[in-house]
Amino acid sequence: MARERKTGKVEPIQKIWLSKTEAIAYLGCSEDFLRSLREKAELSFSKFGSMIWYELRSIDRFLERNKVV
Repeated sequence: MARERKTGKVEPIQKIWLSKTEAIAYLGCSEDFLRSLREKAELSFSKFGSMIWYELRSIDRFLERNKVV
């Protein structure tokens, strides 16, 4: 008896946390600038071991606060 194969749709999920590399790419900045933002408490982040994760919502808020119109 053959098993019927079920397929489903996979929905992409919105990322909440970005790695250092992803945050640099998202902001289009240098590693030094990202570190500076972290040290000045401009961005929310979490650290686990040597990995630092940046909250995407925090990055978006930073950009909005510094928008020039």
